[in-house]
Amino acid sequence: MVFKVVLLILSVAAATPSPDVRNLRGDKQVSGSNSTHLNASLARIPSESSSPADHSLSPENLTAYLLGGWRFVAQALGVEAAFNQTTKSSQHGQTGTRSRYCLCIFDIDRTLTGRQEDTGTCPGNKVVGGHDDAYGGGKVTLSHLGQNVWNTWCSADCHVRGISAHHRARPNIPVPQNILSCNRGCKARKARRMAQELGVRRSQVYMFDDKASNIRPFQGTGMNAHQISCHSREGNIGLCGATTSELKRQKGVTTCR
Repeated sequence: MVFKVVLLILSVAAATPSPDVRNLRGDKQVSGSNSTHLNASLARIPSESSSPADHSLSPENLTAYLLGGWRFVAQALGVEAAFNQTTKSSQHGQTGTRSRYCLCIFDIDRTLTGRQEDTGTCPGNKVVGGHDDAYGGGKVTLSHLGQNVWNTWCSADCHVRGISAHHRARPNIPVPQNILSCNRGCKARKARRMAQELGVRRSQVYMFDDKASNIRPFQGTGMNAHQISCHSREGNIGLCGATTSELKRQKGVTTCR
């Protein structure tokens, strides 16, 4: 038991955010977003590969102990779903050595999420839990795209990142919440910076957002941006969030209308 506790402490001490995943608030670096740091750190953990019957300190078993320790931490913090999503992103190669030539950036609210706990209007959405205080609040509820983002062409070929206008990271969001408190023209500026840091050409950047006001600033930047969540609306924002069918590899800048 003591041995496992020591390993858990070592795993927490050794985990630091990946260098290409930044936690920014608008134009400033975030220093206190625990769930964002957790998502970034968890995405770097390798997959479990050891046999539970073998207790030797081989590299494979050490990996399994570290993974188990982080799963315990995620359960304690109530972000186990986020843990499962980030380890899944690792399995899809997001933290591997494969060359990725494009960048998909997602808005969070009403794009990857839908109206909280409303599965009557939005029967394809899923309540995954964790508090979401955007647009009136409630439990985090993932849209169809939010549930399946790691099964799209973006995860297969591109870097996947998130930019949110909201001021804090929420639990159980399936993509890294890299940048917070960023709206309208800020999203285009941060997307350009992300692409530069990742070595991705502007023509291979794809931004997806439910609000037209966040899409229009991409005009003339050489980047691609598309308004989605178009099939269900609540005023000028999405209602049920986006679907995977809206995630098209299309050049240019487009809005719902």
